[in-house]
Amino acid sequence: MSFAVHPVLLLASAVASLALLPVDVAWAQASARIDRVTVYPGLASVERSVRVTAGQREIVLDCLSPQLDLNSLRIDADPGLRTGAVSSQRRKRSESGACQASPLDARIRALEDRIATLNNESASHDLALSWLKAPGTAAERSAAGAPAAGGVAFTAWLATVQKAGQQALTEQRRLQREREVLERELAPLAAERDRAQPTSAEVMSLRIPLSAPREGTVRLSYLIDGPTWGPGYQARLEVERAEVEVERLALVAQNTGEDWAGVTLRLSTGSPRGTPGGPVPRRWEIGIRPQPQPIAAAAPRSLRLAAAPEMAEAKADDSAFQPVQQSATEFATVFDLPGTHDIASGNQRVTLSLGSARWPAQVKVQTTPHLAPSAWLVAEVQRPDGNWPDGPLRLLRDGQVVGQAALRLGQRTTLTLPFGLDERIRVQVNPGPQRTGETGFFGTRAERRITRSYTVENRRGVAVLLEVLEAGPLSTDERIAVTRKFEPNPRDGDWQDQPGIVAWVLNLAPGASQRFTAEYTISHPRDLAVFENR
Repeated sequence: MSFAVHPVLLLASAVASLALLPVDVAWAQASARIDRVTVYPGLASVERSVRVTAGQREIVLDCLSPQLDLNSLRIDADPGLRTGAVSSQRRKRSESGACQASPLDARIRALEDRIATLNNESASHDLALSWLKAPGTAAERSAAGAPAAGGVAFTAWLATVQKAGQQALTEQRRLQREREVLERELAPLAAERDRAQPTSAEVMSLRIPLSAPREGTVRLSYLIDGPTWGPGYQARLEVERAEVEVERLALVAQNTGEDWAGVTLRLSTGSPRGTPGGPVPRRWEIGIRPQPQPIAAAAPRSLRLAAAPEMAEAKADDSAFQPVQQSATEFATVFDLPGTHDIASGNQRVTLSLGSARWPAQVKVQTTPHLAPSAWLVAEVQRPDGNWPDGPLRLLRDGQVVGQAALRLGQRTTLTLPFGLDERIRVQVNPGPQRTGETGFFGTRAERRITRSYTVENRRGVAVLLEVLEAGPLSTDERIAVTRKFEPNPRDGDWQDQPGIVAWVLNLAPGASQRFTAEYTISHPRDLAVFENR
């Protein structure tokens, strides 16, 4: 048995099956591609090249960043090509259609097309449902192909209509969910496009007159303020091999308004705007201060006017010799990254790997009981060669992240890296007596005795190298006498050349414990006001 299908249902089915063809969207490219970018802290050097044809009279570079430093612009051309004086112009991005395009446009339009397809499909179901819901007379139903009411054919036809309505409602719900997912994906892309390239922002264009009797290449380089990179590090401790693997990272960011797509990237710790030389000495004169002369009452005004230019000139002369403060190393380190890279303009940072190195390490357990009754696993390595700027350090032990720190080499010959708590080393602080009294004839001196005692137990299955740190009182006045007594004797010298801080260093066998005692006696005149800074 066959039933006629209403033309509206056929139309709805046809519309629902249509899909919009993808649109090939290409955004406007600058007339000179970016070949290489060298990023310094807070600055970047951009190198571009443009291929010119024979007879070409002008090169136009549009949609450039307004942060371009025109004073740093340098132009080189192949032999036979000559360029003239460069003219520049600033204008709003909204005034140039080519500059309003964004690399995100293709993804945004693709999402918009998919949403439009879903809307069209939903509209076709709305059209079908509106016909199914509309009341009609027997004649109208008969014209639509429906059998007469009351028969078996009518019952079957009604079931078909009911099923079609159910399917249409189910499809509408599915379309609504898919549309919500796409809209959530579209919103951040549109916001990022509007933020990275606001229509109110400025762009710069350059016009370069050209004499080109033959085809060739013109190369441009310039400095641009704003881009920056910073170092980052990740250290992994391998206890069994007594090694620390350190990966060097670079965090690159730029917000120039133009994306760097497929560029060769170079990172440098130096700066082309650094001070090339140091300050020079000034002549040091010592003389007799002239005696002030009495000011005549009749002409005070003229004397003051004569003195003002001399004061202004002396002030300007002093400022000319003030040294520029900068953070620089002896030589800059340059990293040439292999391949090409994409660095989009925006607030996000791109993390790049600069390679890794393995350092032999002395692994030990360190504790400072008088501050915290806990033990920490540390690795001590020799100062690495090369330039290692200060930066954030991510620390891992046994494949697990144990925390964040900062890599600061400073001037020390060794570097100590912490790798988290060692819970299998038990540290106990034993209560010690503190006594005060008086000494000397007639009790002229006050005396105080302090005792500290600690016990460290190794609950590991292997021996550990233990380092116990202790900070004792340090006299800064010859009238204050401090005596110190330790059991056992600590290592000779101050810990890391810090006066008053000592270290017990020993190998602690598995299951063994060791007691450490420090006793201090502080004596000073009784009437002397003493303060402590711990």
